[in-house]
Amino acid sequence: MSCENGSSKLLTGLIIGAAAGSVIGILMAPRAGRETREKLKNEAEKLKEELKNCSNDLKVKTTKFKNDFEEKLEKIKSKLKSDIDSN
Repeated sequence: MSCENGSSKLLTGLIIGAAAGSVIGILMAPRAGRETREKLKNEAEKLKEELKNCSNDLKVKTTKFKNDFEEKLEKIKSKLKSDIDSN
């Protein structure tokens, strides 16, 4: 699963909605308590893994953005220094 910058709110809403729908569906299904708890545990593990992947993806994108920003800032600083020195 990938988290895009502009769609992180949508993704969060979809994940929360899916989790809520899954829990309601599981609780409403006619199963024994043990089976229901096992199913909830499995769904929680899946959600945890999806959130971990999304978090890692966001961390990578944030680091890339930071590095790109610092690189552009250095170019601007260098150009300004060059312009000042030439005057």
